[in-house]
Amino acid sequence: MGNNSSSSSSSNTMSNSSQAHIEAQVSSYLENAKQEFDGKYAQPAKQTAKLDEFNLQRTVGTGSFGRVMIVQHSNQTLALKIMEKQTIVKLKQVEHTLSEKRILQAIKFPFLVNLIYSFKDNSHLYLALEFASGGEMFTHLRTVGKYPEDQTRFYAAQVALAFEYLHYL
Repeated sequence: MGNNSSSSSSSNTMSNSSQAHIEAQVSSYLENAKQEFDGKYAQPAKQTAKLDEFNLQRTVGTGSFGRVMIVQHSNQTLALKIMEKQTIVKLKQVEHTLSEKRILQAIKFPFLVNLIYSFKDNSHLYLALEFASGGEMFTHLRTVGKYPEDQTRFYAAQVALAFEYLHYL
């Protein structure tokens, strides 16, 4: 019985040590991510593309300010968010929209889509984002009824990690 107790105790010590090491790595990662975010967030807006560089394919969503289209640019499939300036001003969403763009230009995390290009013309603002194929999770959930427990855990972990990243910033 004494051997089991000391084995268990040393096992707990190893796991506590491993836990502390993992927590230190996560803290270091988040601190580096925050510094990178702060630097990119402070950068002034700049045009990184033009509309005529994109091959517009189809609309995949619509919203209050405009629509999202699937586009091709340099052999890359992207989601192009096209927002009407006039509507943004009318709905008093200028600050919100600028904040969205600045946050998107500054984040970099595996479970969040990245902003690839941003630009504007006289009537629209454009955000070209990585295209995440496969559709919306809610649509899939409606189709299947419920996800298996292991798949649910996987998606929940991704969402939790993305929130942890964003809230740390």
